[in-house]
Formats: sequence, structure tokens, C-alpha cells
Amino acid sequence: MPAPSLPWLAPVIAHRGASGVAPENTLAAIRRAGELGASWVEVDVRRAASGELVLMHDATLDRTTNGRGNVAETPYETLAGLDAGAWFGPDFAGEPIPSLEAFIRLAEELDLCANVEIKAEASEAEEMGRDVAMALRDHWPAHRATALISSTSPKALGAAAKAAPDFPRGLVVDQVPNEAALREQALGCVSVHTNNFFLTQAKTALLTRLGYAALVYTVNRVERAKTLYAWGVAAIFTDYPEPERWR
Repeated sequence: MPAPSLPWLAPVIAHRGASGVAPENTLAAIRRAGELGASWVEVDVRRAASGELVLMHDATLDRTTNGRGNVAETPYETLAGLDAGAWFGPDFAGEPIPSLEAFIRLAEELDLCANVEIKAEASEAEEMGRDVAMALRDHWPAHRATALISSTSPKALGAAAKAAPDFPRGLVVDQVPNEAALREQALGCVSVHTNNFFLTQAKTALLTRLGYAALVYTVNRVERAKTLYAWGVAAIFTDYPEPERWR
């Protein structure tokens, strides 16, 4: 059975920061989420070639920076010099790729809680799970509600559990699997994060019955959010996180 749920979870989570109005996974997007009134943000974490943990969704740099190539093959010194904001708009030109530690400091400053999603290739899943969990264990403010660690990889989540057992975990899936697979893959998790496009009322009921909080990505339509909440969904990830939009 899952571990206890997340009593401090907010029903609206800023997806990669306020990524509808600022470049995703940047400190600018995190600040904007805070300005809009969000209390939770979601970010993605990958590893640079030199070992540092950085905020980045894609495996490659091409879409959201002026760089090229794989994040995992690029040293942090190079990543830190790239522009991760100009692609979104001229007002964000020069916005850097943040480190995980820089994000944690800003989250504390803005009084934000976080869902940190581990992005990793299968060959490095356990190492990434361990290292992200250790970074949160060592740097996440002890006086704050703990961050939620998530991943598509059960191996990464298992390694995170060993490294930082006090941090809750969530399994990320595209579609909710059957009960047997869910019990195996989400072992010890408090939540299951699933694709809005494929979620049904029956699948939501399955998650609820098994004790998992259902978190749904990416929801930008108010009417869809109302339907999901009526089904029992605990939270949505949205690019537009201002709370009044979803009331």
C-alpha cells in the first residue's frame, strides 16, 4: 500500500514554474509562479556531464536554449553560459539554466513547496534517484514541508527512498496501468502523476481506491480541471498557476 498522503499538497501546481508566461524550468518562471500566488511548483532535473544537477526537461538543449547537443554530454560550465530565456521572448534573454541548489534557495525565499521530477536514462536511473534525493535531503530547508520526488522510473524512486526516506515519492505515467502493475511500479509512492489526455473517471477511482493521490498534467482548461476535481483528482499541473483562475 502507498505511504501516507500529502496533507500539504496544493490543488494547483505550477508546471515547470509559470511556464505559460515565462521560460520553463528557469528561476524567472519560478519567481513568476510565486508572484501569481502559486504555493507549489514542479521542476525537472537532469545531470550535466560534469555531475551537477540542473533544471531541464528535455534530454537535449535545442528546444529551450541557444545550445545544441545532449545535456548529459555538456559540462556544467558550458550549460551555465547558455541562454535559456530568449527562445521564449526578448524580455527573458540571458536567463540561465539553474542548478538544483539555486532552485532550492529560491523556493525557500519565495515560500514554495516543490515537486522535483527526476529525468534520467535507464542506465543512470538509480544513481540519479540517489543523487537528487541526497541533494534534497542536504539542502531542502528542514523547517519546510518536504518536497515531493517523482519519476517515470521505479528504480530511480527506489534509490531515492533509500537515500532520503523522509521525502515522499510519486510515480509518473503516461497512462494509468492496471492494478497489478500499479502496485508493483508505484511501491511506496504517495502519488501517481498521469497524463490529462488519457485519464478517465474509472482510472481516477482506481488510484483513489488504492490510496494514491492523483496528480494530472498538463491542465490549462478550467472546465477540464473542474471535471478532474469532481472525479477526485488531488492536484493539477498547469502552465497558468494563478489560484483565482481555478476557483
